Amino acid sequence: MRCTVSAGVLALAATPAFAQGGAQANASDPAQAGATSDSQDDAIVVTGIRRSLQSSENIRRNSDQIVDAVVAEDIGKLPDLNTAETAARIPGVQVYRQGGEAQNVLVRGLPFFTTTYNGREIFTAETRLVALQDFPSANIAALEVFKTSTADLVEPGLAGLVNVRSRRPFDFAGGQVAGSIWELRTVQGHSWRPSFNVLATDRWETGIGEIGILINGSYDQMEYLDAEISNTDFIADPVVPPSGQRVRLPDIQRLFYRSGRRERPSINAAVQWRPSDNLEFYGEFLWQGFRNQIDDRLLEEPLYGGQAYNNLTFRDGTNLVSSGTVVNPAGNLFSFQGGTYNRTNTFQYAGGLRYNQDRLHINVDIARTISTFRGSTESLDRIWPGARTVDFDLERPSFSVSGIDFGDPAAQTFQGLFEENQKSAGQDWQVRGDLTYDVDNPVLRNIQVGVRYTNRDAQRLYSNRYANILGLGLNATTLPVDFDIFRGVDQANPTYQWAAPTYQSIRDNLVQLRQFIIDNCPTCGYTTAPVVPALLFDAHENTLAGYGQLGLGDNDLSGIIGLRVNRIDSEVSGPSGITPPEAARERTEVLPNASLRWRFDRSFQLRLAISKTITRPDFGQLSSAVVLGAPPPGGVGTDSSPYGASSGNPALRPYSSWNYDASLEYYFARSGFAALTAFHRTVNGFIQNETFRVTDPVLGVVEISHPVNTGKGRISGVEFQAQAFADFSWLPDWARGFGAQANITYLDAKTQQPDGAGGLVFLPITDQLNGVSRWNYNLVGIYERYGFSARLSYSGRSHFAATRQYRGDDIYTETARPADRLDLSVNYAVLPNLTIFGDWTNITRAHFHQDFSSARAGAPRADYLRYIRFDETTVSLGIRFNFGG
Repeated sequence: MRCTVSAGVLALAATPAFAQGGAQANASDPAQAGATSDSQDDAIVVTGIRRSLQSSENIRRNSDQIVDAVVAEDIGKLPDLNTAETAARIPGVQVYRQGGEAQNVLVRGLPFFTTTYNGREIFTAETRLVALQDFPSANIAALEVFKTSTADLVEPGLAGLVNVRSRRPFDFAGGQVAGSIWELRTVQGHSWRPSFNVLATDRWETGIGEIGILINGSYDQMEYLDAEISNTDFIADPVVPPSGQRVRLPDIQRLFYRSGRRERPSINAAVQWRPSDNLEFYGEFLWQGFRNQIDDRLLEEPLYGGQAYNNLTFRDGTNLVSSGTVVNPAGNLFSFQGGTYNRTNTFQYAGGLRYNQDRLHINVDIARTISTFRGSTESLDRIWPGARTVDFDLERPSFSVSGIDFGDPAAQTFQGLFEENQKSAGQDWQVRGDLTYDVDNPVLRNIQVGVRYTNRDAQRLYSNRYANILGLGLNATTLPVDFDIFRGVDQANPTYQWAAPTYQSIRDNLVQLRQFIIDNCPTCGYTTAPVVPALLFDAHENTLAGYGQLGLGDNDLSGIIGLRVNRIDSEVSGPSGITPPEAARERTEVLPNASLRWRFDRSFQLRLAISKTITRPDFGQLSSAVVLGAPPPGGVGTDSSPYGASSGNPALRPYSSWNYDASLEYYFARSGFAALTAFHRTVNGFIQNETFRVTDPVLGVVEISHPVNTGKGRISGVEFQAQAFADFSWLPDWARGFGAQANITYLDAKTQQPDGAGGLVFLPITDQLNGVSRWNYNLVGIYERYGFSARLSYSGRSHFAATRQYRGDDIYTETARPADRLDLSVNYAVLPNLTIFGDWTNITRAHFHQDFSSARAGAPRADYLRYIRFDETTVSLGIRFNFGG
């Protein structure tokens, strides 16, 4: 057979990099990965997309766990520009999209998974995981999602484990310099931004053995803009003039623009030294940066308290308002202009050895991770005083304001300055050792034992302050900032542009802005220095884990039986320095696992797996501190515009799950297979956010969100996936370049939650960012021939429960309806070592919708559109090069 990819790369792709020691857990020769393909008769050159799919297929086929993966088509070329977008192509994986990219990855409906980088735990600042979108896709060799657990893995969360795999010098046959340069345009952000990725590697035979060095650097950026037009989440029932009729309507409308500039610099490096065939030493380094200039803004129009309500239209047979005109509403037309800068730096240093002597295999790995986050937020609040008329439509929703000169900053009055200052940090030491001994026995294949120790520290500090000086009547033009006309998205809302302070002038004049507050309000407690962040929590956690595992059977019928025991000593102290009793814990976790793989035919195999997992709360979820957000426009919370607050819950417990999986897999070609997987999770104590409202005598209505342990839970689902190319001998050669991928996942995920009457009832998992859709699907059309390749991807998910709140006699709910997406990626090799590529995301520009339902004060239940979001669309064009062998 003829193949353009080296045996070393195929070996890497054939078996996932397991967490313990970063070595391949399968004891079989990695060369076996290609054995099935090699036995076929027709020679096919394996390149690009086809090679990527073949590697992904081999990973799933040869793994001891159920693993789905996406492998880069070439150096610097995952199927998407964003690693989280790539994860969304994997069956059972859902994402929440905003700000021009995929975020909040869910595996089988759950956000609680462990993230590893080359098999080592990695995290951002004080959290337990790292956002997948923070990994530049250009630096990634593969993304692997482990959906079942074995004892040798770093403890997976309830949802599993996601491993991000980079390249190493011994993956290449020789020296190589490769990379890509591209420009990315955001359609709504009206911006072109350059990005790049460069990799250099080589390996040498020396007098002390073989040595390889690799360094990979990247920088990507995006200037994004999302437009969000909304109704408030409260249905008022005023009597309106001049008709004197009692009506029901959401009495505030808002236009919010989530915009900014996001940058992600990254460097990873690796050194490998093989002094002999059975011994290898290695060292690895990762720096992952994140910079986000958030230039967000809000326009809020009250509809209540008007002098007159004209042209009202109603839903048939109700007093629910659909649209109308209000003259001189009582509340002020309000706007804030944000100027936030967030910066994250994560460093990981690692080293270790791999030793193989006959039947003995030893891996030792030591890693140090240091991650810091700094965030600074400024918000300039202004109002437009004076008479105005508002035409509003509550069904779209949209509003148009007349009588206001939006282009003149002098028409605005300054209300106040809101500031936040926050700092988070996390660090750890990880030490691991693994030993595998192969046994020449028809029943027992191998024995695996290992230990792992981690020492983890985390800390978060946060403070904010607000100076409300609206009563002074200061004109906005007296502020020490520059104004410009902001132009939003000309779609749903007739009013979409107004004069606003520029982001750069806010950030460049922070001292002057604070001095402006001091000069005009000496009693406001401001200084020219940033507000000092106060401690929210300090956390320390030591984990000692040991495992033993037996590999049973042969190549046709094999299995694993394992047990992992964790001893955890953790402590989370709050702002007062006193540790709540529930947050100082010593506990032991016993996690058994067993799995079976039966290759009952050359092309078929059946998998069965059972395991227990325990998922620990984030450190911040255990904090006792309560954090108030920015004040509402009037300074006091109301039903229509409450104060927002969040807190932790020191009484939170880790939650456990028994996991059952069955998979039937059919491998019919080098790049063709189909798999049907069923799974069930029995959960106890699932952690979910709960939101409730209280009325404070000073702050007014405050809406507080905090995590709680629910009761029992059950998560069941079925995944189906298939991929194939048109490799039929009777087709002309050009037609054999067509291929397809498809996957669909059905999920039924419910937990016991409060029913509002003191009891518990099974309800869907409810969360704005982590809500679970019942259906998730991807369909991909592929063509690859004669140096040209294209991938057209259609993906989507069904609606999900975003919010459920008990507001007195009202069960208030929100339901999110994500938009399906159509994305295109094309490549053309103009030379053997030079490729032109382009990507187009969110082609149809479909909109995200969210509805709400409310039945307050005994009124009939009413449903309105909560908001509609116009997500960003991106277009990119670039070149990819590759020199060397």
